[in-house]
Amino acid sequence: MGLRQALTVLAEQWDDIRGRLSSGEFGAVSELVDEFTREGDRVISEEIAEEIADLLRARLPKDHPFLAALRGPQERLAPDPARRAAELAAWFRLTEPLRARLGDAGSPTAEEVERAATRWLLDAPALGADELRAHGLDPGDPELIRLDDGDGAGRWPSFQFGSDGVPLRVVRTINRILEASDDPFGAADWWLGANARLGDAPARLIGRLPDGELIAAARAETAEV
Repeated sequence: MGLRQALTVLAEQWDDIRGRLSSGEFGAVSELVDEFTREGDRVISEEIAEEIADLLRARLPKDHPFLAALRGPQERLAPDPARRAAELAAWFRLTEPLRARLGDAGSPTAEEVERAATRWLLDAPALGADELRAHGLDPGDPELIRLDDGDGAGRWPSFQFGSDGVPLRVVRTINRILEASDDPFGAADWWLGANARLGDAPARLIGRLPDGELIAAARAETAEV
């Protein structure tokens, strides 16, 4: 089922759908939508979305845009919020139109959620551009994670460097696998966040686990996305 696209259409067709349902039916839909927009767990969110789909499937004409979208290709909803900051922001962008339909002006915006979700990454120990240059390094190196703190100054998480200030080979390899130049916050989240496969944050396991195990975990991550 194309749940994600169907929910986008639900926001677009909100008034039309309300006109096709009884007050009790629309109240049930609204309650489910409210639960959906407030739930951060992917599995529970998908269950709520499927309840919404089941309710509307039985009450809308087969050619309605919501059902047409529902019949589209399956696209999984955003993963667990703690997993990746960028996808967390995408998740809230999906729910924003629905929250607006419910008149929920008090919920955080996607930008506010994104800033909160990335703050812990920016607070991690890091080097500045001047420190990189002092070690003869190029701040523009695409194999190093550079996090933009919002005021134009970059931060390079310090786990990427050895005691001599030289970038670690395993970090360069994994940053390429994670496409860190395109998704630096996602790559930093993988390195600094808890990893169920490894039992700890990968950054804390550098030098404690064989490089091959870390590389295999990174490859498994990209295969799951």
